[in-house]
This record gives sequence, structure tokens and C-alpha cells, in this order.
Amino acid sequence: MKQITAAIASLSLLFSISCSLSDNAKRLILSTSIGCGVGLALGAVYDETQRKKESKNTKNDFQKQIKQALTLEKKKPQNKGKIIGLGAGCLAGLGTGFYLNTMYDNMNEQLSKEGIKLEKVAGADGETNALLVKMDGGIAFEDGKADLKGKGKENLDKLAEALAAYPETKINIAGHANKTGPEDTNVKLSQNRAETAKGAIIGSGIESKRIGSVQGFGSSKPADGLKPEDGANRRVEVEILSAG
Repeated sequence: MKQITAAIASLSLLFSISCSLSDNAKRLILSTSIGCGVGLALGAVYDETQRKKESKNTKNDFQKQIKQALTLEKKKPQNKGKIIGLGAGCLAGLGTGFYLNTMYDNMNEQLSKEGIKLEKVAGADGETNALLVKMDGGIAFEDGKADLKGKGKENLDKLAEALAAYPETKINIAGHANKTGPEDTNVKLSQNRAETAKGAIIGSGIESKRIGSVQGFGSSKPADGLKPEDGANRRVEVEILSAG
């Protein structure tokens, strides 16, 4: 009950302070608060069940409840077009694999419409331990420049919304360049591109402490199926990891 009460209080506080924020910040807070309400309330159910019976089925039941709750939330008219997530406190109860798989499912529904591709990265145990965000043509840069072009800013805003809905995650950002001119210039350019993406994500409401490495790789890591000289290698990729 304490967890449920805390969740309700948190929701009330978030909605009360949102009036003074920008529209983008309001959207991020809303996506997070929905996740917190669902996650904490069901977390209380899980804790009570754990006291009565310790078993593998308990965790499976909790995961089923989470899936059902998210499905119900997504069906609500006011949540149309939003990424519905899992709030703080869910990672420990659900496990990294389930948490990231749930994030993948809910992000993929929205981001695939924007030309953003997600890939699951499995660990040695076969469980998902990271998500790789590839924005084909979405985050793109002109030759020799580090300014976002096309739908790059919009895509980063959508990614920020997903990160807000799943607060127990952190990200690494990698910048890349195509092979033209001296490699030291390409490395510097790719680093600037990664820093540009970082600035855009922070500008969309994500705290800087959730961003880990920000690194430029020059032309040393061309995208799959592309030659190093291909202009499509002028890109940024984002790796999503659990913060636990």
C-alpha cells in the first residue's frame, strides 16, 4: 500500500509542476508518470505475492500483469501515439532482459513509423542486455558537417520520449563518418556528430547523467553492407543499456 500511495503522490506532483514547463517537457513527464503509476502499483502486488509464495511462477505472473497493464494503457484514447513505459523500481523486480524486451516492443511500435530501427543485443546468457538504435536516414549529416539534417531532430525527440518512459536506462552514443580525407579529420567530425546528438537528447529533457560514453569512430566502423566511402556512414547510433 505504501508503494501505491507513493505512486499516486508522485503522479500528483508531476502533473502539478508540469504547467510551468515547455510542451516537450510536459510530454516527457507524462510518459514517465504513466509508467511509474503502472509499475509501482503492480510492484506492490508483486511484493505481497512474494511474501506469500516464493516461486519462479510468481515472477512470471508479475510479468504477465505488467504486459496486461501496458496493453490496457496503450488502448486508452489519451495515450494514442505515446510510448508507454515502466517507471522507477520496475527493473529489479522484472530483470534486465524483460525490462529491455518490453522497451523494445513498445518503442518499436512507435519508432518504426519514423524510420528508426531497433536491434536487440544478447549477452552470453542469451538474455537481452542492450538495444541498438539505428536511425537510417533519420540522423544524417552533410559531408564535412556535424549539424543535424532531415528528420534527425524529430527522431532524437522521439528517442528522448522513449528514454523518459523507461527511466532505469542509460545510453552510449557513437558517431561515425564516411571515408573521405584524412582519418584524424573523420574522427574529429564523428566525435562532433556524437556530441551534437548528445546535446539534442539533453535538450529534449533527458538528464546528462544518463548518458555514458560519447565517442567518435571516424570511418573505422561502416554500417553493415556499406563501403567505407558511402555517404550513409555519416551517422550516429545509440546503445540503450539498463542503468542497474
